Amino acid sequence: MESLEQKSFTEVPAIINASESHMALVFLLDTSGSMTGEPIRSLNEGLNRFKAEVCENKQTRDILDVAIIEFNSNYSVVQEFVPVEYMDELNLETTGTTMMSPAINRALDMVDERSRFYRRSGSEPYKPWVIMITDGEPDSDDDISDVAQRIRTMEDEGKLSFRSLGVEGYNSKILHELSGEKVIKLIGLDFTSFFDWVNKSMRSVSQSSPGEKPKAEKLAGNVVVDTDWD
Repeated sequence: MESLEQKSFTEVPAIINASESHMALVFLLDTSGSMTGEPIRSLNEGLNRFKAEVCENKQTRDILDVAIIEFNSNYSVVQEFVPVEYMDELNLETTGTTMMSPAINRALDMVDERSRFYRRSGSEPYKPWVIMITDGEPDSDDDISDVAQRIRTMEDEGKLSFRSLGVEGYNSKILHELSGEKVIKLIGLDFTSFFDWVNKSMRSVSQSSPGEKPKAEKLAGNVVVDTDWD
């Protein structure tokens, strides 16, 4: 089957090799004011390096589609789903506070829509991932209970894996409410080890079949499991 294409100025294909299984990954990024300076600089650098390193492996490159959402006082879809090699270079800036729930809901909508798109295209999807990266906690008027329940429901139905990376200053309780046990802590501000882990995890997915549990990749360097879990 030929690649389906979405016509745009850059002629970015909507999917590579539509007859093969595909993986959807959303990065949900905190760009509130507390991420100003080294945190956002290092995050931009890490994501741009992630793209380059993933693309070194053809098998992973051809099955992985990435979208990016930033959130602060509002949220914005920075990158709609594209094959990973077509990701735009990132230079995110910071502003505002931390409204999480609307951005998370948008991410969940996007992976649900993407899975339906894969099936219409003749591609059996892998379980999509959403990875939230934040150094804070939601605004006082942002009740996350409903979206946390939506995440649990989608995970119970096998439609989602929602993971969180906490950057220094994050609220561990909030991230565990959203991600259960799947909370990782970043020690310092170097994202290299974290994105290396994501890269290896995506490679492991590409070597498995949809519905099969891929090999779990071990964390290393300055990323560790957050054990503050009840």
